[in-house]
Amino acid sequence: HGAVAFTDDGRGVQGAGMMRRVMDYAAQFDRVVMSHCQDEDLVGAGQVNEGVVSTRLGMLGWPAEGEEIQIARDIAICRLTGCPLHIQHLTTARGLDLVRAAKAEGLPVTCEVTPHHLFLTEDNIGDDYSTSLKVNPPLRTADDAEALIAGVIDGTVDAIVTDHAPHTEEDKRGGAPGMVGLETAFSVCYTKLCREYGMPLADLSRLMSRGPAEILGLNKGLIAEGYDGDVVLVELGEPYTVRREDFAGKSKNTPYDGLSLYGRVACTVKAGRVTYGTMEAIG
Repeated sequence: HGAVAFTDDGRGVQGAGMMRRVMDYAAQFDRVVMSHCQDEDLVGAGQVNEGVVSTRLGMLGWPAEGEEIQIARDIAICRLTGCPLHIQHLTTARGLDLVRAAKAEGLPVTCEVTPHHLFLTEDNIGDDYSTSLKVNPPLRTADDAEALIAGVIDGTVDAIVTDHAPHTEEDKRGGAPGMVGLETAFSVCYTKLCREYGMPLADLSRLMSRGPAEILGLNKGLIAEGYDGDVVLVELGEPYTVRREDFAGKSKNTPYDGLSLYGRVACTVKAGRVTYGTMEAIG
C-alpha cells in the first residue's frame, strides 16, 4: 500500500517479543523499522538528563541507559530477524558506540541525530528551565554532544533530522516535550559543523538529503535526472538573527530565538515548484 517504513516514534515498543514480531513482518517486505529507543520502566517520569543538572534543579532524572538498553535490544533483534533497523534521534556516546559496532558486524543498522542534540546540552538549561529546552529524548552532556559530532564527521551517523515538534505555548507550559526544528535545522548544523568543525558542506548536504532518502528508499537527495526536483537555496556568507516572530509556522517553541547563525534558507523548491521564498532571494 505504499508505506516506506514503520516507526514507533514517541514511545518505544516496550516488549521484546512484540518488537521481534514487528521486525519479522517488516523484513518480509524489506522495509526499515525506525525505533524510538526508550525503556519507559527505567525512564519513568524523568524530565531532564539524569546527572548534575537534574540534581541541581531537583527534577526527576532521565537516564541515558533508558535509551541505550533499547538500542542494544533492537540491534540484537535486528541480528535475529535480518530486518533493517534505524535508530531515531540518538543522543548518547555509548548508544553511538553500539551502532558503530553493529555496522562493523555488517548488520543493516542506521542512525540519525538532531541539530539540537549537536548544538545544545544539559548545560544550556538554566534555573528557570525554559520549556523550549525540554525534548524527548532530553539534552545530554557536553561529552555526549562531542561524541555525536565525531560520529557525524566520521560517517557513523547516516542522517541529520529535525525531530520537529511544534506546540502551542499552553502545551509547552504544561510540560509537552519537543521544539520547532524545521526552520533552523540547516543553519544550526552549518554554523556548528561546517564553520566551527570544518566539515565539508557536501557532507552536511548529504546528511540532510540523500542520507535520509536512502534509509527510506526514496527517489530524492540528488540533483540528477530521474530524481525529484527538490532544491534548497541558502545564504552562507552573512549571519542572520533567529527571531521567533519571523517563523512561517504557527508554533514558536524554539530555543534559538535571538541567536546569530549562518546559513539562512532563502528559497525551497519542492518537486520543481517554489514553496518558500523566491529564486532571486540570494541575488
